[in-house]
Amino acid sequence: MQHNKKKSVSVKDKLDGNEIDLSLLELTEAPVKELAAVTRGTVLDLSNNKLVTLSIAFPTLTHLIKLDLSKNQLKELPVNFGDLKHLRHLDLYSNELQRLPVSFHQLKELKWLDLKNNPLVSTLAEAAGDCLDQKGCQEAAKKVVKLMTVVHAELEKKRLKELEEIKSQQMAQKQEEDRAKERERQEKKAEKDKRKTEAVTKHQAAVSQAAAKKSAVNHAKSEGAKNEKKNERQQPKKMKPKVAGPSFCAKFFMLLLRLFILVGVAMAVVFALNWEGPLTLDNAGKVAVRSMDKTTAYVLEVYDWASPHLLTIREQWKQLSRFVAKNGSDIVNIAWERIVFYTKQAQQQFWGVTWPIVKQRTGEVMSLTGDTAVHYWRIVCREAPIYYKELVDKVTQLFHGTQTHAGNPS
Repeated sequence: MQHNKKKSVSVKDKLDGNEIDLSLLELTEAPVKELAAVTRGTVLDLSNNKLVTLSIAFPTLTHLIKLDLSKNQLKELPVNFGDLKHLRHLDLYSNELQRLPVSFHQLKELKWLDLKNNPLVSTLAEAAGDCLDQKGCQEAAKKVVKLMTVVHAELEKKRLKELEEIKSQQMAQKQEEDRAKERERQEKKAEKDKRKTEAVTKHQAAVSQAAAKKSAVNHAKSEGAKNEKKNERQQPKKMKPKVAGPSFCAKFFMLLLRLFILVGVAMAVVFALNWEGPLTLDNAGKVAVRSMDKTTAYVLEVYDWASPHLLTIREQWKQLSRFVAKNGSDIVNIAWERIVFYTKQAQQQFWGVTWPIVKQRTGEVMSLTGDTAVHYWRIVCREAPIYYKELVDKVTQLFHGTQTHAGNPS
């Protein structure tokens, strides 16, 4: 029934000039939406209703100048009540308020306030006073706004202090983390340098040992070579039998034989190409005469065609011979100067640019290869020492077993 009654209230019907009278309607909720639509109503009377709270949207009615909420059951005001910045007159007489929201300090234009007959806390009750007359209510408005301003400043100061403490804690935590990371980085660097120094020391020792071993092997080889030469000088030399090759007459005979075979093959090919008629001796003679005539005609034709070219080539060769005889020394000198110049350029380029790069890259590759080999050797020795020992034992047994079999053949 109350809900239907509230719905039946028409704010526009209650508007009289700039005043809206919604008192004595037993309202449990303020019609904020309807009131917001009537911005002309700057004076609102909600007294003598059953309001327990005001919605968070109520402070959006920023056009209100005078507000009467007396004789309700209000236990608290919205936290954003201070958004009613144009409010000058506020009546909260006879409610159940104990405290006011901190945003109350924003009501700088508030000139009249009545908080009588509310169970206020002592500090707020002392600032509100009795409000028995116009002057008392004006003083109450001034003192309450001033009190809430002080409260707001203290709370803001406390909030900033807490933020500063949180920021300091975060800064200290970050510094501690940075120090921990720096310590860890220094420890890793020291460990890495230590491993690198150990690797370099072992590498140098291995290189020295390998050099000593190589020197000993080379010395042994040189001694062995000396002993072999000495033994060879002491032993009588063995004469190697000479193998006799083909004589000059045999070589000349073979050359003539090849020429005859070549001529015979050529004649056979010519006969085969020019053969016509039956296979008889007379026909063979005719074919030979005809082939000879064709060959003679072809040779003459080739000679006629090549004669001018041969004369031209002969003249050009004579000119080239004369030019070379005249300028040969200059050509040789120029060519030699060019060869010397480009040889010097190539030498400077190699020793000045290419060789340092090759040397540096070779050193880096050798160093990286050595470090990698040492690293994986450590991993093998650290991660699989048992298997490494077993492998060495197996190889040793196999070697001794081989020696045993070699010494005692079955």
